[in-house]
Amino acid sequence: MKVTLKADLDHSKLNNVLHKYILEVVTKAVEEFVAIQMEKAVNEIHGNVTKLMQSDIQTKFEILKEESVKGSTFVRWGPQSCEGTLSSLVYKGYMAGLTHKATGSGSNYLCLTSDPQAASFPEDCDFLPGLLSGMGWEVYVTDRSKRTDHIDDKDIPCAVCLTKGKITLMTPGRTSCYTGWTKEYSGFLLSARNETGFVTTECVCADEDQECYGSHNYNHGLIHVLEVYCGSIPCFKYRDKTKLSCVVCSK
Repeated sequence: MKVTLKADLDHSKLNNVLHKYILEVVTKAVEEFVAIQMEKAVNEIHGNVTKLMQSDIQTKFEILKEESVKGSTFVRWGPQSCEGTLSSLVYKGYMAGLTHKATGSGSNYLCLTSDPQAASFPEDCDFLPGLLSGMGWEVYVTDRSKRTDHIDDKDIPCAVCLTKGKITLMTPGRTSCYTGWTKEYSGFLLSARNETGFVTTECVCADEDQECYGSHNYNHGLIHVLEVYCGSIPCFKYRDKTKLSCVVCSK
């Protein structure tokens, strides 16, 4: 009887030890499994977050890159560089337009590049073409003997300038920019002269730092300063025959 009871007690104790061992092994295995799965989940989440962040950073970088190259161009009439402005040179060239007594072709001025490339056209492409000529200064006093430094009758250069990430605006009648805008250059308004038989053109802002090229007076296209005829334009703002200033600004 005692031997049987002892055997039962030993068997029960063995079961308890075995149960505890199995429980520890299973618990450890479950914990390791959970840890592995958690690590996988964390790594997967980290990978997805990293990809999203990299994608977002790349997208923002592309946007910034695109914005950095966006901008506005303007023509600087008179000089042949963009020095003194906040902009960079795209190309330099020659101011071109109509001869002063033309009755056809376009009315706008062009900055013809100093580095042209010719295209091939059929010889009979157009037998009545429009015509362009270089423009010459015609801005000083009639008696030029009073000035030894005048540039009248000399040809006008030009430069196309780029402002990165900005827009540009020409404001007639001012020498400085409005608040929030930055001055690129200032000068005075020019166009063809106001006289019967002379061509009608656009108005442009010529730089106050005038330059010229060439020495021969071709007297083809001529450009003159603009004056205000007040009345419908308020005379208390603009006096009659006031010569108009201008400024080119960027923002």
